[in-house]
Amino acid sequence: MPEKLQHVLILAHPGHELRIHHWLELRKPRIYLLTDGSGGHHSSRTQYSRDVVEATGATAGAVFGDIPDATWYKALLAGDSGVFTDVLSRISVDVSDMQDVQIVSDAVDGYNPMHDLAYAFGNALDRLLQSTKPGRKQLCSAAVPNVPGVVEVEIQLDSAARARKMAAVKAYTPLADEARQILNRDPQCFDRELLISQHFDWDAPWTPEWERIGKERVANKLYDRCITYRENVQPVAQQLMSESDRNHVSRKVGRLHSRA
Repeated sequence: MPEKLQHVLILAHPGHELRIHHWLELRKPRIYLLTDGSGGHHSSRTQYSRDVVEATGATAGAVFGDIPDATWYKALLAGDSGVFTDVLSRISVDVSDMQDVQIVSDAVDGYNPMHDLAYAFGNALDRLLQSTKPGRKQLCSAAVPNVPGVVEVEIQLDSAARARKMAAVKAYTPLADEARQILNRDPQCFDRELLISQHFDWDAPWTPEWERIGKERVANKLYDRCITYRENVQPVAQQLMSESDRNHVSRKVGRLHSRA
């Protein structure tokens, strides 16, 4: 890839960057973390990710694990898209200095609503940048194994890169159990890293796995309410698309006026 190409990585949770640790070393992206990884009752994982970013030579973006998971979920249940559009604005301002941009995000996986919305943020930012930057296909790094998509980039890790990745995962102690589970399901994750492309239609109906599990927990009285795709996630994703299209038009009009 050309040296001038800069990479933007949008992830739902701290720790997802470990899936593509060597890619971070190679491309040194500017990384945006939507949540702090605190979940329902746990502490923030943000500092662990800052350590990974620093070690790989990547850069922490203007939005980097400063919003708790609970804040996002509360906004989703309340139908409050303001939190989401504000974050999109903060990211778009932060990348305004970039000339040639490749956006990479979490993939839509149906595993967690914030994973799916990280892809929506990538979609929206990509559409917004089309008005001023060269168009490039959005790529995805799947946070969990067996996510559908077309493989666009495959990186084979040599022994040194593999050792650095294993050491980074081992040092990320809050994810020790999750890392073991992923390794059991995807034994090659320390040997190769993949970026895929997806084409997800935000206007189409869908019932993700996280919604099915949430409804089961409501039925079992573990939750009072659960997030659904149609009522909570889809409207926010569509609002992000609308926001990017509106700003896209505004930028075009601004350029036309500046030429007049």
